[in-house]
Amino acid sequence: MAEKSIPFSKEFIEKIIEEFPTPFHIYDERAIRENARRFKKAFDWNKGFKEYFAIKATPNPY
Repeated sequence: MAEKSIPFSKEFIEKIIEEFPTPFHIYDERAIRENARRFKKAFDWNKGFKEYFAIKATPNPY
């Protein structure tokens, strides 16, 4: 498994905490989009492929 790191600095997180109370969720949009592209590419061979997402599979669907 590839090593993962947080794409935010400690200073960035502290700045966000000043404006938004904790707990909160921070999403890495670039990583989400890249993962979606890789997922889509993995199924390019199947032109009829349609993915379905179980909303209950994620604790925060927003």
